[in-house]
Amino acid sequence: MEETSEDLLTKLDQYREQLAQVEAGLEENPEEPQLLKLRNDLREVIALTEDLQKYQAATEQDARPGASAAPGTEQKSAAAKIIGRTCEVFYEDGTTKKWYNAVIKSVRKDSRGIDRCTVELIGFQNTREYRFSEVRLVKPPHPAQCGPGTKCQAIFEEDGLWYDCVIKEQTEKGYRVLFTDYGNDEEIGFDQVRLGQSKQAEKKANVKEYVTPAGYRIPENLKIDPADSQKQKALKRRKIRELKAEQRKKMMDQDHLKVQNNWQKFMATQASTRSKSGFLTGKAKESIFKSPETLDGKVGVTNSGSKMTDFAERTKFSYNFT
Repeated sequence: MEETSEDLLTKLDQYREQLAQVEAGLEENPEEPQLLKLRNDLREVIALTEDLQKYQAATEQDARPGASAAPGTEQKSAAAKIIGRTCEVFYEDGTTKKWYNAVIKSVRKDSRGIDRCTVELIGFQNTREYRFSEVRLVKPPHPAQCGPGTKCQAIFEEDGLWYDCVIKEQTEKGYRVLFTDYGNDEEIGFDQVRLGQSKQAEKKANVKEYVTPAGYRIPENLKIDPADSQKQKALKRRKIRELKAEQRKKMMDQDHLKVQNNWQKFMATQASTRSKSGFLTGKAKESIFKSPETLDGKVGVTNSGSKMTDFAERTKFSYNFT
C-alpha cells in the first residue's frame, strides 16, 4: 500500500528524533565511525523522505476533485518538478555494484500505481528505470551559501564524480565553477554542488598526495622514512596496499562502464549501417567454392584477374646408371 503524505511526515519526525540521539552520542565520541556512518545515513534518509513527502502531497493535491489552477497560471504536475533533478542510484551490472550520480529523465506510474523514474548515469549515458523509493535525490545547498569564492565540490559531467572547486558566479542553470585540481571552467546545475563535508573528508582533502607511476594517489604521510621503525614501515605498507586496492577497483569499474558504453554506441550506429558481410551483419559471406554463374566462371577464382595455374606435362622418371 502506498504511503500518504501524513505517513511520511510521521516517519520524518521519527528519523529526526533518531538523528538527535546520534548527534548527542557524537558529542561524547566525535570520532566513532559507526555513529558517523549512522548520522550520514539518517541525513540521506531524511532528505529523501522530505522529497517524497513533497511529491506525494502534490500528487494528492492534483487528485482532489475540483482542484484547479489559479486564474492565469498553469499548475505544474508533481512529476515535472523532479524531472532534470540530480540523484544517486545503485547501479549493478556484473561486477559493478556501487552508487552513481544520475539525472532523472522521466517519471511514470506502472500498472500497480507505483511511481517509477528513468534516470541517466552522468558521464556514461546509460539509462535505467528505478522505483522512486530507490532513488536518492541530491539535496542542493541554499543559494545564500554559494556565493562567489565559496569552496565546495561539484559533479564533473565527463565521469559523474565529485571534485573540489570554487564557485565563480551564479547562473540561471545553477553555478559556474572552477575545478581547482584541473583548471576546468564549467557550468553545472544548482543541485550538483555540495557543502559541509565531514571532518574526516576535510582532513583527507587537506592531506598532500603524490601520484605513483601507475596512477595511484598516495598521501605523503605514508611515505616510508628510513628512520621509521619496522612496525611503522609494516603499517604504512599495509595502508598503501589497501589504498591501491580500493583505487584499482574504482578504475576497473570506470573502465568497465566506458567499454560497455562504447560497445552500445557502436551497436547502435556503425554495426547497423556497415556494408561488410560476415558475423553479426545479417549478410552471408560469399564462398569461393560456389558454382559459377556464367560459362566462363571458374570455381575457386573470385575476380582475381589471373588465369588458372599451368602445370607441366607428367613424364616417367628413369634412372640412368653410369
